[in-house]
Amino acid sequence: MHLSLNNKLSTDKIHYKNLEKKNYFIEEFENHSFFKPIFDKNYFKRYKFEKLVNKKNKIHVFGMGGSSLSSKMLMQFLKPANIDHRLFIYDNPYDELIIKKLDNHKISNFDKFIFISKSGKTLETNYFLEFVCKYLKTKKIKNFKKNFIFITENSDNFLKNYAIKNNILTFEHDHNIGGRFSIFSITGLLPLALLGYPIKNIIKSSKSAFAEFRRDREKICKYLFNFYFYQKKSKSNIFVGFSYNEKLTTLNEWYRQIFAESLGKNKNSITYISSLGSIDQHSQFQLYIDGPNDKSYIFFILKNKNKQKSLLDILQKGAIKTLSENKPIIGEISIDNNLKDYTKLIITLIYDIFLRAKIENINFLNQPAVEKLKKNTKIKI
Repeated sequence: MHLSLNNKLSTDKIHYKNLEKKNYFIEEFENHSFFKPIFDKNYFKRYKFEKLVNKKNKIHVFGMGGSSLSSKMLMQFLKPANIDHRLFIYDNPYDELIIKKLDNHKISNFDKFIFISKSGKTLETNYFLEFVCKYLKTKKIKNFKKNFIFITENSDNFLKNYAIKNNILTFEHDHNIGGRFSIFSITGLLPLALLGYPIKNIIKSSKSAFAEFRRDREKICKYLFNFYFYQKKSKSNIFVGFSYNEKLTTLNEWYRQIFAESLGKNKNSITYISSLGSIDQHSQFQLYIDGPNDKSYIFFILKNKNKQKSLLDILQKGAIKTLSENKPIIGEISIDNNLKDYTKLIITLIYDIFLRAKIENINFLNQPAVEKLKKNTKIKI
């Protein structure tokens, strides 16, 4: 993984607030629960889902935010062609979209329907459940609930109680892992496992990525902190992330979520925008180039080892060159096309959130405004 920062600001007067003395808080960072599945060799054994694995499976995942983004971002990198072919993500309770996806193929016993809600009370997930039940009944599919799988906390909640009443297989959502950081947990990996992708391969790559992350932590920390410092010094309150390669698109969307939900807790918060390069070059770039100089940029780059560069590579290079003429803050993170580098990038972006929260003295794990929104949004299903 290669990091580069393009700017004209001086680094001479940067103060790291004793981050070096604290060893960049790396031990505290690693001890967070969302990394436990990587290091605990017995973590997945308790779930006992091996009998469900079949390479003929088609997996339908119903969940909001990190509950569905986690598996999508992994599959988007491993095999993008599986999205909406073998792995179907439902994160928008718009009836016509749900029906369109379900209608695209004939439902069989190889279709597994995974409903995910940590609290078991997520309004949209519970709506998905009722909607899918009605849909499958209209298609006269018998005993369809035997192909349902729930992931929720072991508590008195809607999903858990529904599962008990209807004898639905349920896996316990780790209480200590929030949805947006659930990439390495049962939430993120079960859909891939049921498709026949070996979880041990992801864990092995993650361990290797963590070893490299530890080795490079000083370089990574200073890069991330410099970027943050430049944003604050230049009063760059809008942070635009670009992805040109389809394999990195969902990662960019996920970073937008963890950035906003983890750090958006005061009036000085930075707004992150995920931008799809090839499309936005014909729209948003007019604003980015000639508009207010209040933005910083990050490019997520998948290295192309071919001598013949693709059109997307050419577009990306042109975008960086054009933006650079205005001398804004531009960062680039490039990775090789392998799971280890991709996992290292995921770890680095979580670490970015962790460091920013440390500097600003905020709790990056809670979401008080989201909880308030949930209380104000009620409907009988």
